[in-house]
Amino acid sequence: MKIKVSKDLVLFLIFIPLFLWCTLSISNSLNNKVPYYSIDNKSKAGYSVFFETLKKLNIPVDRTLNFIEDFDTNSIQIVAQGGNFNINDANVEKWVSNGGVLVYLSTQNNLSTKYNKSSKVNGKMKIYKYDKGTIIMLNASYLTNETLINNTSQAYELLKEINNYKYEKICFNEAYFYTSIDKKSLWDSIPMEIKYLVYQFIVVLVAFFYYKGKRFGKVVPLYVEEERSENEYLYSAAALYRQAKCWDIMAENYYKNFLRKINYSNDEWLEYWNRENLPYIDKAKKVYEFMNIKQSRAKVKEYIEIVNMLEKLTNALEKRRDLYWKTLKKTQ
Repeated sequence: MKIKVSKDLVLFLIFIPLFLWCTLSISNSLNNKVPYYSIDNKSKAGYSVFFETLKKLNIPVDRTLNFIEDFDTNSIQIVAQGGNFNINDANVEKWVSNGGVLVYLSTQNNLSTKYNKSSKVNGKMKIYKYDKGTIIMLNASYLTNETLINNTSQAYELLKEINNYKYEKICFNEAYFYTSIDKKSLWDSIPMEIKYLVYQFIVVLVAFFYYKGKRFGKVVPLYVEEERSENEYLYSAAALYRQAKCWDIMAENYYKNFLRKINYSNDEWLEYWNRENLPYIDKAKKVYEFMNIKQSRAKVKEYIEIVNMLEKLTNALEKRRDLYWKTLKKTQ
């Protein structure tokens, strides 16, 4: 039983890294389902680092799921490509024309817009003036978490350009990421950190039931079934005869079992034993003489010795039989 418990413990310890790997994989999978360029996306394609940095600098920054036209022009709207956002939409054009400042982040270098009338280039940025408003365009990849680990120059240039305008707050507008989704489920509304905890709890629960062997793992048997011995009846009867001190009957039973195994009669088996050159020939002769010469006053010690000899002769027959079958299988 101790060996079995140790084996389960070793398996449990082996599976711990596997379960942790599964948890991390699930976490990465969840992050990958969050839209690219979202401040909720903590993977390499997200904007979480840029957003948190602005907050640390005490810059008034927020995330919104309202459309641009729902805001006054005293806020700067940052919109990244994705979803159903259309920079040439009439409502967006009107909002910019009335004095709004829109930062549009896209990986498209030659984007066709209605705002190409008056533009200038500031480093990697393109700045379009349209009536009272402004469009600032920058490649979306410059602000991702992956880029900011190695290069913050473009993020700094964008922040310098934004500071040239009057604003009450900067809004990361992510309304357009979700416009193609009709309805979000309760699970979609749960924060990412809570989802991680739920998945980790499930992993630990599965590991617990696996270790306990209930349904998820190896079932613990209520009893151990042992293979029945070929001579079980003989040994049971011999134990009863020994208890009753019927030594002669016990020896007779062992001898009959031996004759059945060797498949020769009482008068012929010793000749067969000599002919086949089987081991324990001296013991075989002693058994033959003892069982064929009825001794009414044989001692208990003699009966026990004969029984032990019969067991050795029987085992020799069984080993020879097994060796014969193994040799036969190899030749086939």
